[in-house]
Amino acid sequence: MKQEKQKISVSQKPPVRKKHWLGYFLIVLGVVASGLTIVSGYLMALHDVVEPNQIILSDRQLSQEALKNEIIDLVHGYPLEAMAPYIAKQDRPVAAYLVSIAKKESNWGKRVPVDKNGKDCFNYWGYREPDDTNGSGGHTCFAKPGEAVASVAKRIHQLVYEEQRDTPAKMIVWKCGYSCSGHSPASVSKWKQDVAFYFKKFVPQN
Repeated sequence: MKQEKQKISVSQKPPVRKKHWLGYFLIVLGVVASGLTIVSGYLMALHDVVEPNQIILSDRQLSQEALKNEIIDLVHGYPLEAMAPYIAKQDRPVAAYLVSIAKKESNWGKRVPVDKNGKDCFNYWGYREPDDTNGSGGHTCFAKPGEAVASVAKRIHQLVYEEQRDTPAKMIVWKCGYSCSGHSPASVSKWKQDVAFYFKKFVPQN
């Protein structure tokens, strides 16, 4: 008996596997997302890189702002308050002397020398420059508050860092010059005590 050959219709085609397009899409999407994450991280790292000088400047500005606020809190309502931004530009020991000596010498600008027209000389420290004694009492007159602070701060800076007068007791030269023989011991002691009281608010002493 002859076996019948199975007829295959030409219309029949082999089964076709369905392509997993969704899977491919998700893989590509993951690769793209990873790439974007890497690029984003790199850009953020570049953004965070700051030059050393910029960091120091920023810290200094923050320090000046904090010092200015300390000064304003202390001298609020006194003429010296207007000088707080200029004083805060000095380092802390110099700024501390500018505040504490001004308290002793002028009550923070309440008692001041004046020029020939009766105007404020902006000299709140009893400061005298040898070639400029145009203010009352032989004191130096300044045209502006910023000029006054800069000039007096320069002298204080010299005394602190060149002569190591880093305590109010050593800074007595501001009152006496280099000899206190012409002043009473009580007045010398009181000057040191009063200046130290405010100086220590900015520069703690051991």
